[in-house]
Amino acid sequence: MADPIEPTAQRTFPRSAASLPEIFDFMDAFFVRAGVANEHRMPVQFAVEELFTNLVKYGRGGTREIQLDLERDGGRLVVSLTDFDVERFDIRTVPNVNVDLDLKDRKPGGLGIHLLKRMVDDVGYEYVDGRSTTTFIKRLE
Repeated sequence: MADPIEPTAQRTFPRSAASLPEIFDFMDAFFVRAGVANEHRMPVQFAVEELFTNLVKYGRGGTREIQLDLERDGGRLVVSLTDFDVERFDIRTVPNVNVDLDLKDRKPGGLGIHLLKRMVDDVGYEYVDGRSTTTFIKRLE
């Protein structure tokens, strides 16, 4: 008997915060098909929202749509966002926020990526010929 096919989905979205409701609908439909439990959905949606909005706001040079790939790989959810014709932006190099400092002593920015890195289990990055891809993994078990 052949192994069951693990669900995958891919779609591009206009580089605008207005795309977020459509992205969440796309993800929700995938979660149902892939059997992703509710408890894992919020961290993944938060991570996608944070990364997508950062690509929209700060992706230097980007004018094309942003590609979102979702894959259920056994007990893992693999999510990639790819931005085209942009400069390198590896969120793994963003310094961690010192959340122990008083609010008056903190610098603005970076908290969303800080939280993203703590809500997923692994973050990867690849940059080839102006194509910037951030991949994160969320364990589902």
